[in-house]
Amino acid sequence: MTSEKRTVRAWMRGLGWLCVMVELGVSPCVSVGAIAHAEEAQVAMSEPMYTFDIPSQPLSSAIDEFIKVTNWQVGYGADITRGVVSPGVSGRHSAREALDGMLSGTGLTYRSSSDDTVTLERATSSLVAPVVAGAAAGAAAGAVVAASAEEGTSSIAAGQKPVKVPEIFVKDVRERDNDTKSYVAQEDGTAMRTDTPIRDVPQSVQVITRKVIEEQRTFRLQNTLENVSGINATDAALSLYDNLLIRGFVATERSYFRNGLLDPFAQFIASDTYNIRRIEVLKGPAAVLYGQGDPGGIINVVTNKALSEAAYSANVTLGNFNFYRSEIDATGPLNASKTLLYRLNVAGQKANSFIDFANRDLVAVAPSVTWLMGARTALTVDFDYLRRWSNDPYGLPAEGTYLPNINGPLPRNRSVTLGNFSNLNRTSYRVGYDISHQFNDAWSIRNAYRHSIVTDDKNSLYAFPDTLDPDQRTLQRLQVLQPAINRRHADSMITNLIGHLRFLEMDHTLLTGFELRQEKTDQFMYQVGAAPPLDLYAPDYSIPPLPFTDPPNNFLATNRTAGFYMQDQIAILHNLKAVAGLRFDYVHQMNQTAATSDSSDTTAVSPRLGLVYQPIEPVSLYTSWTRGFQPSSPGSFNASGQLFNPERSTQYEVGAKIFALENRVSATLAWFHLTRQNVLTTDPSNFLFQVATGEQRSQGVELDVTARVTPGWNVIASYAYTDAEVTKDNDPQLLNKRLANVPYNKFTIWSTYHFQEGMLRGFGVGGGLFAYSDRNGSIFVDQPVMPGYIRADGAVYYNRALEHGNWLGAKGVDVAVNMRNLLNQRYVATSYNGTPQFLFGEPFTVLATVGIKF
Repeated sequence: MTSEKRTVRAWMRGLGWLCVMVELGVSPCVSVGAIAHAEEAQVAMSEPMYTFDIPSQPLSSAIDEFIKVTNWQVGYGADITRGVVSPGVSGRHSAREALDGMLSGTGLTYRSSSDDTVTLERATSSLVAPVVAGAAAGAAAGAVVAASAEEGTSSIAAGQKPVKVPEIFVKDVRERDNDTKSYVAQEDGTAMRTDTPIRDVPQSVQVITRKVIEEQRTFRLQNTLENVSGINATDAALSLYDNLLIRGFVATERSYFRNGLLDPFAQFIASDTYNIRRIEVLKGPAAVLYGQGDPGGIINVVTNKALSEAAYSANVTLGNFNFYRSEIDATGPLNASKTLLYRLNVAGQKANSFIDFANRDLVAVAPSVTWLMGARTALTVDFDYLRRWSNDPYGLPAEGTYLPNINGPLPRNRSVTLGNFSNLNRTSYRVGYDISHQFNDAWSIRNAYRHSIVTDDKNSLYAFPDTLDPDQRTLQRLQVLQPAINRRHADSMITNLIGHLRFLEMDHTLLTGFELRQEKTDQFMYQVGAAPPLDLYAPDYSIPPLPFTDPPNNFLATNRTAGFYMQDQIAILHNLKAVAGLRFDYVHQMNQTAATSDSSDTTAVSPRLGLVYQPIEPVSLYTSWTRGFQPSSPGSFNASGQLFNPERSTQYEVGAKIFALENRVSATLAWFHLTRQNVLTTDPSNFLFQVATGEQRSQGVELDVTARVTPGWNVIASYAYTDAEVTKDNDPQLLNKRLANVPYNKFTIWSTYHFQEGMLRGFGVGGGLFAYSDRNGSIFVDQPVMPGYIRADGAVYYNRALEHGNWLGAKGVDVAVNMRNLLNQRYVATSYNGTPQFLFGEPFTVLATVGIKF
């Protein structure tokens, strides 16, 4: 049925009711109404019927529930549903009848582009009048809902006073729902620290939504971010650490953020995905908004927040290598007026791995509470606890992994640790708040704070490889003991003021922000000594560790940062946008050992300029220039006893972004040229010191695509060509060497299809390829490069919606079986942090998950 026909019938029905009301004549009015209702009845008989139970709620979330039932595609702009509340719909209806009911009294209508694809739009005045007239005659409640929608109120129990919902919260709820239903993200809050469509960002930014995480069943950032171009791992996926490269450069603790705040311990605790809603990756230097950091980019984790409607789910996952995992997710209101909401995520895991002694046990809990303090204010308080029990694995020598060994190939399960004597257990705590307030439609403010703590257990003990003897089987090792609890803590706070105004006939979005940070190592005590050598082909893990003879070392450190930044997003024309930003940072660092105490003070100014041109609506062409900085350690001096200038980074980027087919397809193509200067290198006149004369360069092309091709068919794909090498160094042997673990070519694709009708309705299949060309293991050792590889993964799904009133009281059951490395290929995945220690990729792995939703 076309939108024109629906419009004519609505007008005719409204005219008929109007005629009756003003007594213009019964006969012709009844005739018009009868014709309209007869046509509707005829069409309804030919359309499939669905059972709906969608309560009154913000329209955007009601639309998401409608999509879940019908698998229709509903397109709409972020502004059109802002503050609008749907009266909901229940009972058995066709899709169009249900959609009409959900839009009743909202001032919105829709137009069709196909049988199951519609776009929401504002109703014209000529159509609103008869519809409202009919609603007034037929149901006074519709007018009440319409009035509530105009004020941006939430729906609550009958007889209670309506409560206004902040626009910030309504928008956030819509985004949360979208992240669980689609691979495609249209907006991100990382690149600009404002709600800016990705198409308007003059820099490469990629978003991994919750739906990707759930369908791939990835529990670690390393596995999840494999879908993003230009990101490569430098450690095992079983490690206690998240060690990654972005555009060829190491992502240190300065590259990890959580809800927009620096998360300096994320790299050391290996973030779990149990409470992650989405992951946003901003490529290139981000100092203009985020201060000191690595040149490759930043990774911002966005966590789950509370929802206004009660929902509960639980998952259990079993796999080979004795993998057991369970997850619980609960959310909903804490009071009748739905102004106090909660979210609780819990995860527990007991697991070994394909490497001997490398266990992966954890417990994690993340509660949060959101208080809707008024029509324009929302406060969220959250807490996160994560405990890992680990025997951290380290790499094997090249001989026996990808190079020949006179004793034969090494088994993939070989461990170089001290067996059951080894342990490295770690615990993290995070607590913070996030408060947003809208002064009016133009100005808003956000203040957020988080306190973080990370501790290592007392008497943690581990060993790692040193050298391989000429017999190519005896491995010399070192061992490390932490005789006391090692503890670090951090504080991070931001305050952002955002305003929208018109100046010189141009629209401006102004951002002014202030940031304070402190990271402090309260105690880091360790001892290093020789470990018993290990026969790689006949290992004996019963040999106890050797005694430590040297006294323990204790290291203390402090890093304090104060930053002020300003940014202006300018709409020069409707299709031409510019971005200009500037940040000033002051950084104080202090390192202290038993013998020395060093400190440094650094200031830096970081700019960004960008331009976006949209020749047609779906296409954005952009260019940008950004700079970043990273202070050198205060313990590093040159031969004259002087501190080094900070490392500086500069990036030039041009690219194109496409959002097509009603934003169901998103693609970003980028070319970048990124340099890292003032890199510390060995002083040629005195090898005990360093000089800041080094330079490294990375350049290449990246392509990222996400798509909802048809209902049920989702795709995420990426390709990167990265040329990263040393361009200046005092050691001539390092010049023009490729940076470690950076392949020239990386290609990934993952796709799932869920059957929408017929006998296979509810079933789904998925699969993907992850391909890497050869890589350099280390720039400091001359040896053959690691060979490339292609890994194939697969999955099968069954999702069943349960009838209302079933004995479980559940809404649905989801079953998934995920398989990694389907062909059980033996390949070297990476070298350990650019050293000549090499780590195998996991063999054929199966994870079976059963989930239930209430």
